[in-house]
Amino acid sequence: MARYFFNVHDGISIPDTVGSEHPDLQSARREAVETIAERLRGALLNKSDVSAWLMNVTDEQGVTVIVLSFTAAVQIVDQVYLAAQESGAS
Repeated sequence: MARYFFNVHDGISIPDTVGSEHPDLQSARREAVETIAERLRGALLNKSDVSAWLMNVTDEQGVTVIVLSFTAAVQIVDQVYLAAQESGAS
């Protein structure tokens, strides 16, 4: 099994100094997606800025083998404002 390191960059760099062992790259990919999804869920629920998150997965030699990058935002739409816009547009 190979060891992979899941390094997160979410405003600050958080290197993974322990890593985890996986039988193949697809298994490491699954862990990367699950890990970032959990962190993203928590951050969005806490109203944190997740506008430029990145995770890079490296192998034991330090070579980047997977990069997950994305932008996510939650916007609450003001229904009163929308209603006013719609009635004024008619």
